[in-house]
Amino acid sequence: MLIIIDARSPQTAQKKLSELGTVFPLETSGIVYESINGHPDIFLFQSDRLVIVAPNAPKALFDVLKTHDITYLKGREKLDFAYPATAWYNAVGTAKFLIHRLGYSSECIKRHHEFKKFLHVPQGYTRCNLLALPDGSFITSDRGIEKSLLQYQLEVHFFSPDKVVLSGQKHGFLPGACGLYRDKLYLMGSLDFYTEGERFRTLMNRKTIEIIELYQGVLMDTGGIFFLEC
Repeated sequence: MLIIIDARSPQTAQKKLSELGTVFPLETSGIVYESINGHPDIFLFQSDRLVIVAPNAPKALFDVLKTHDITYLKGREKLDFAYPATAWYNAVGTAKFLIHRLGYSSECIKRHHEFKKFLHVPQGYTRCNLLALPDGSFITSDRGIEKSLLQYQLEVHFFSPDKVVLSGQKHGFLPGACGLYRDKLYLMGSLDFYTEGERFRTLMNRKTIEIIELYQGVLMDTGGIFFLEC
């Protein structure tokens, strides 16, 4: 198992994740702005077993993927500092849908999801703000995404971005503090420090998803936690 996280994630969390597999702390400079320069969901797209990587991602990322024999595709669109060039790979793929803002997706992602229904949402940072659960429902911290998915008659649960920390920004987003692997949801932080922690626990319990808190502290938006099976 290869686990990709932001290099700025707390050491306690990194140590706990290392019990599951090899942890790769993603670190970059001069590609995108500082708040997101180590976020996996900016540099990678993951759907089912498909992994698509930005072409100007750091060499170390490509090296670790090759070392672990993880098949990946390289997108054409390079990341840059100005939005939407920071969002080409920030889409969400499920068994049925590709969810992103229309016109903001890498051509490689669209080409490999032509057989799925495209759901347009107004937020280009879709994966930052949206987590797909195993039962086909969703968690979001973006009202625009919530409204769009409700119009598609999907089950979506809004959770406030307040008290989710993102360095250099007013706040982060709850999905950006999460990583899902099988029936376990890994959290970069503890729900004890989150305003809607109990409501979130109740929802996950109802969906029989076990919550693993990676350290005792405020929730941190680190661009998700990516689990790649070798």
